[in-house]
Amino acid sequence: MRPAPWKVRPVATVWLDYVSGVGVTDSGARVTPKITGRRKRPVLVDLLDTAHNLSAERIMLTGKVPQQGLGEQHWLITETPGWSAGGHWLSSPPTGRFTHDITGRKLEVRLASEWFTSPDASLTPDEARQAWVATSEALKSVARDAELLKSPAATGTQLWAQSLPRTLDPEPLDPETAELLHRTAGQHRIEHLTTGAGACACGSCRPLVDVGEQPRGGFAYVDGRFMYAALCRELGTGPARRLTGEQAEELLESNPYARARFHVRFTVREGWDTLGLLPVAHEDADEGWHYPNVPGAHGETWVDGVELKIALDQGWGIEFLDGLEFTKARVLDTWADRLRRARERLAGAQDLPPSVRAAAVSAMRAILIQGIGAFASRGRETTQVVWSAREVPPAAASTLVRYGEAFVFRTRAPRPQGQAAALYRPELAAQVWSRGRARVLECPTALSKRLPGVGLASLGGALEVDPATLLAVNGDAIYTTEVPGWSLPVSVGGGDDGDVGRMRLQGWLPAVKLPTTAAERNRLRQRAEAAGTSSTAPPQSSEILANTAVAPVAGMPAEVAGA
Repeated sequence: MRPAPWKVRPVATVWLDYVSGVGVTDSGARVTPKITGRRKRPVLVDLLDTAHNLSAERIMLTGKVPQQGLGEQHWLITETPGWSAGGHWLSSPPTGRFTHDITGRKLEVRLASEWFTSPDASLTPDEARQAWVATSEALKSVARDAELLKSPAATGTQLWAQSLPRTLDPEPLDPETAELLHRTAGQHRIEHLTTGAGACACGSCRPLVDVGEQPRGGFAYVDGRFMYAALCRELGTGPARRLTGEQAEELLESNPYARARFHVRFTVREGWDTLGLLPVAHEDADEGWHYPNVPGAHGETWVDGVELKIALDQGWGIEFLDGLEFTKARVLDTWADRLRRARERLAGAQDLPPSVRAAAVSAMRAILIQGIGAFASRGRETTQVVWSAREVPPAAASTLVRYGEAFVFRTRAPRPQGQAAALYRPELAAQVWSRGRARVLECPTALSKRLPGVGLASLGGALEVDPATLLAVNGDAIYTTEVPGWSLPVSVGGGDDGDVGRMRLQGWLPAVKLPTTAAERNRLRQRAEAAGTSSTAPPQSSEILANTAVAPVAGMPAEVAGA
C-alpha cells in the first residue's frame, strides 16, 4: 500500500506568551489578551477567548509554560467557562483540544517548544512565528508541496509520502513480523554510567565512573550533527524473510552489511572494561533497555546487523538463534536528503536573527527525529480524564497518571487502517535507531579522509574514549570528563569537518560535581551548551594519532567557539 500525500489547508494560528498573553498573529500583528474579571495576568480561558476572537484555530505558546511534577494539577486541566475540553494529550509535549460551547469552533493549544528549541529557551512569540515561516520556506525550497502540519511527526511522514520515487512502492511488513519488531526493537540508547541513583542495578551492568572516588571533574557534551539524516541510506523494507540460526550466521558472514536483524545469545568477553554493546530489554518493560558490560555476563536479544558486527569485531561470544532479512531499497534516501538540504539552507541564512535561525534549524531536527518515530506508531493515542480511579479501565491501568484531583489514562486505536497503515513502517524506524546506537559507539570522522590507513585513530564515538572518563550516553550524545580530540573542528586538528552525522563538541565545563542521575546530567548539559567550547584546548596531532582524549586547558582558538 503506497502512502499518498494528503491535502493540507492553512491553520489560522496565534502565537502567545503563556505568562503575559501578549503575542502576534500569523501576519505579525500584535495581540494583547482579553482578560476577564480583575486578574492582572491571563489564565487559560483568557487565552482561549483571545484566540477565538481572532478566529484562530490554534494557539502556539511560548515562554514559561508550567512543568508538572508527579501528582500536581496539569495546566490544561482547569476551569474554562464557555469551553468544553476533549481529547487532550497530556504527555510531553502536551496538546489541549477545546470546543467553544456556543459557536462550536474547535481550538488546539500547543507549545512552540514542540518544534523549536533555543539555547536560553526564551523565544518570544514573534521569534517563534518567524522561525515557523523560515522553516516552511526552507522546506518548500527542497519540496515544492511541503507544508508544516500540526506536529513535526505528521510533517515528517507527509514529506516522506511526497518524496517516494514513482517507481517505488515498498511492501509493508506482514502483521506478525511488524509485531515482532515492536516487541524486540528499542529506540535510541539512554544509559547513565556513573555510580549513584542513576546506575543500572541488574548485576550485569557496571558503572564506569565511581563518583565516590572521583566526585568532581570536567564535563564535555558531544553529540551528532543531524545524525539520523546520515543513517537513512538504502534501508531494508518488506517483504521480509525469516531465517534459521544457521541461515542467519551464514548471511552475516557472507554479507556483514545485509539489511537484517538477528536473534542471538551473547557473552561479554573477558577483560571487557568499557560500556556494553548490545541492548537487552529489562523484564519490566517500563524500565526500558540496558547494556550488559560485565565480563562473562550473558544476554539474549534481537539486534541489527550493524550492532552485531561491532560485537563480533570486539570478540564477544555470539550464538545465532534465528533472524529476519529485509529487502534493500532507497526508501528514505530522498526524504533524508531533502531534510538535510533544508537544514543547510537555514543554517546559512545570515539574514535571520541568530535566535530565529537556531530555532528553525532545531525544527528540522524535530521533523527528522519525530518523523522516524512516527513510522513505528501503531495508531493515535488519546488521553481520557476522569475524576475517580474506579473509572479507569483495567486495560489502561498501566498508563494511569494523577494530576491533582484528576486521573488521566491513555487509550489507543487497535491497528492502523487506511493511510495510517500505509505510513506504518516499523522496520524503517528500527533500522535507523539501530544504526544510531552503532554510530554513537563508532563514528567516522574527517580524520579518516586525511589519515588513510590509521585504523581506529580515524574513528570517534564512545568506544574511542577512555572508559574512566565516560559518564553517559543519551541518543546520539555522549558525556565525558575530558574532551575527545576527534570531536573538535578540523581547523584545530580534530575530526569535525561540519558534515552531517559527525559527532562534535557542543559544550565544556572545566570543573563540576559529577552527575549521579539523569536530571543532574541534563542540568550540566544545559550549562555546558550555554558555556560553549571556548575554554578547551586543541589536540596535538600526536594525540589524535594515538587516539587519546585531550586534556582541557584554557586557550582554545576563537574559531572553536562556533563549532
